[in-house]
Amino acid sequence: MALTDCLPWILSIANDVDYESIFVEQLKNFATPGDVVVGISGSGNSPNVLRGVEYGKQLGCTTVGICGYDGGKLKPMVDCCFHAEIDDMQIAEDVHMILAHILMKVLEVGE
Repeated sequence: MALTDCLPWILSIANDVDYESIFVEQLKNFATPGDVVVGISGSGNSPNVLRGVEYGKQLGCTTVGICGYDGGKLKPMVDCCFHAEIDDMQIAEDVHMILAHILMKVLEVGE
């Protein structure tokens, strides 16, 4: 489930709570212990992503980080990290997209 899929929900959380809580508030409704929470942040320092991952950890979820640059705060806080160690946001995001396509193929069901 992508927590970025429902823009009206994101905007209502940002408006009623704050932007840093957009993922935490959704996880409160959907995440259960044992789930996998994946945080993606080019810099590794996006406050909304960090808060979501921290909430997942507290809940008992496995946490995965996907980050660039030096990994920021995200890299040391997750159980497993895919770190594109490059100081260029566009290239880091391109590497992240390659990972996403590989994961899609690996996790493909029914074909």
